[in-house]
Amino acid sequence: MNQIIDLLSWSAPGILLLVGLIQVLRLIHAALLHLTLRKAISINAPIARDLVDKIDQRMDRQGELPGDDRNGLVLIALGLAIAGYGLIQQDGTLRSMLGAALFPLFVGIALLIRRWLVARAIASEIATSG
Repeated sequence: MNQIIDLLSWSAPGILLLVGLIQVLRLIHAALLHLTLRKAISINAPIARDLVDKIDQRMDRQGELPGDDRNGLVLIALGLAIAGYGLIQQDGTLRSMLGAALFPLFVGIALLIRRWLVARAIASEIATSG
């Protein structure tokens, strides 16, 4: 058990730093894109229209299906992993592990159901408008 705690105490800060670095790099990318767009609009460059179209396409994709399927599957896998960990333990942790596994399982199932409902609503909207 002490080995697991030692491993987590060394790896958790590294993982947090990596996630933080990724977020900072995404922020820098967005800032550079906005700066480029502002300069292109101020000098009335023809590339400004392409950049605005790129941003509009990205915003359209995010509004429809924001990746709930991937998040749902990861949460379901996490819940199953927690439940599996409880099953292979020799002491009496099965009940507490199964209880802990319920939360990610239910949230993952809810995200998959939400994605299915959103996809169905989009399909019916396209069918009625087209």
